[in-house]
Amino acid sequence: MKKTLLLTHEYYPYKGGVARYVYNLFKYFDQQEYLVVTDNKYVSSDKNIIITRLTYPFIKPSWLLAFLKIKLIIKKYKIEQIFTPNILPLGSMAYFLKIPYVISLHGLDINLALKNKPKLTAKILLRAKKIIVNSLQTKNSLKDLNIADEKIILIYPTIEAINNCEGRKLSAFKNKLGIVSSDKVLLTVGRLTKRKGQDLVIKAINYIKDDFFLKYFIIGRGENKLYLEKLIKEKKLSGRVFIYDNIDDEELAYFYKLADIFLMPSVYNEVDIEGFGIVFLEAAANHLPIIAGTGGGISEVFSSPNEILLVKNGDLRELIRHIRELLNKPDFADKLANRAFKKYSEFNNNIANSHKLKEILN
Repeated sequence: MKKTLLLTHEYYPYKGGVARYVYNLFKYFDQQEYLVVTDNKYVSSDKNIIITRLTYPFIKPSWLLAFLKIKLIIKKYKIEQIFTPNILPLGSMAYFLKIPYVISLHGLDINLALKNKPKLTAKILLRAKKIIVNSLQTKNSLKDLNIADEKIILIYPTIEAINNCEGRKLSAFKNKLGIVSSDKVLLTVGRLTKRKGQDLVIKAINYIKDDFFLKYFIIGRGENKLYLEKLIKEKKLSGRVFIYDNIDDEELAYFYKLADIFLMPSVYNEVDIEGFGIVFLEAAANHLPIIAGTGGGISEVFSSPNEILLVKNGDLRELIRHIRELLNKPDFADKLANRAFKKYSEFNNNIANSHKLKEILN
């Protein structure tokens, strides 16, 4: 395979869908086949990972100094092509380096790029060797650019198998969180942004708090945290709703095991959409019934009736109805979870995705 430079802001163990998506695509490559260059402080240096600053906000363009560094890296390591999941600004760098490159798109990134720098974005995409999209929803964002259909490749995200949880540790973790046998546990995992719909779930819980013993755990970090904390306080839900913004993968597995329902009723507008949502696969892998928003690419995977429940954009009443149904009808919730798990099992194949990318890069 041609030696590939993976140029990225986000790379595992950084938390986030793009980081995991890219990491899983390259995981089964030989390390001699690619070099990772990232400015992510959470990544550990390895023999094929270089950590260096990629943007300088007070210089225009912000990637100019990094451009010179990347030119030297390309020469030193005999790089023949670039793969980047960051169309702006890293895609700009790839465009001006004038070697073959592949762009990976995920939803919000391409919509923001087309809104803020439409001409440059179009140039980057038209010159790209291939464009990888994580859903048909994301592909649809390119419909007005006259890009040849064969140039756009769909590779849905996948996940690694969820680690088994030890019974003794699970019990201790349950006690630590204050979960008792009568509690029903709701879980959302995702960045704390308006789009993910955590605030909608809090409002729904406020309506049904007298009907069920509920605990709602929000896992993630982001700019909406203060608003969510204010909302929790305003609705007097401090003993029912909890935010954890620094959870590692091992702890996250225990949250999934303790949950009864996974929900992320994503809301969207023309720019900010849920391109896919890898956490839905994690929930399905853990046999959880799922409530999702209708605006994301996840409905392309769970497309059959009764695999997941969908909430129209920001529809609080529909969300409340779905939560009530799952809590009041445990047999229905189990059937829903089993159907989602079956679809996940048929769909999830990291190795096949990795081979597909290798064919593209070849």
